[in-house]
Amino acid sequence: MIDRQALFEKFLAVLETPPPLPEYLGEQPESVTDFDPYQMVAEWIALRHELKQQGKLFQASQNTLQIALEELHSEKAYLQAQLATSKSQSHSHDLSQADRKTLWRDLIGVVDALDRACQHWQEQIESLDRAQQDAANHPRPFWQRWVQLLTPSDRDRTMSSTSSSVSDVRDVLVSDQQGVDLIRRSLLDVLRQRQVVPIAAQGKPFDPKTMYAVGRQVTTEFPENTVMQEVVRGYMWESQILREAQVIVAAKQG
Repeated sequence: MIDRQALFEKFLAVLETPPPLPEYLGEQPESVTDFDPYQMVAEWIALRHELKQQGKLFQASQNTLQIALEELHSEKAYLQAQLATSKSQSHSHDLSQADRKTLWRDLIGVVDALDRACQHWQEQIESLDRAQQDAANHPRPFWQRWVQLLTPSDRDRTMSSTSSSVSDVRDVLVSDQQGVDLIRRSLLDVLRQRQVVPIAAQGKPFDPKTMYAVGRQVTTEFPENTVMQEVVRGYMWESQILREAQVIVAAKQG
């Protein structure tokens, strides 16, 4: 016969016994990070402000570069008009040899400015690439980690906006560099057609007739009295020297 009282007491004991905790809840966590909603909101506002400031900076840079490119195009048109005029005058013997020599030297100065502009854009592109690489290698601040907790659409839209802005600036820099380089190469072609050519100096033996040594440097990478660095490019017109090449010459130790 079933002992109802014993069965009831056993059932009651089961109900009063607390169930065991799962394994993953068996230990207390080492530390718990407090969540500060005010800090989250403040950093989110700072993020929005930073993105707006970056957008204004990128827009200002783009406008400045566009103006510079337009000025270079205008200068190219002016130089082409000058060259066309000088060609017409030379055919009619109205432009003396001394005047043409002065004109070539002036145009060489323009080529120097275009060389510096190309170098400037290249440095800006490399600086932007380094900044992106550094940002990828360094730990992200709190607000960037928090952005990852947003809904996928918000996160993707925020990160895509930042990446797109940086990409747009790089595209502008590359475009302007290519535009300046195109003008530079066009001007060099025009000068070459009129027998104005650069003096080959890099890696060549030092020639005092066409070169000017601005310094000597002890090295084992180049033979003695060899041009190891061209500081300022030299030019010749036919058999005349328009400008000496300024160079650094290798010297032997001891």
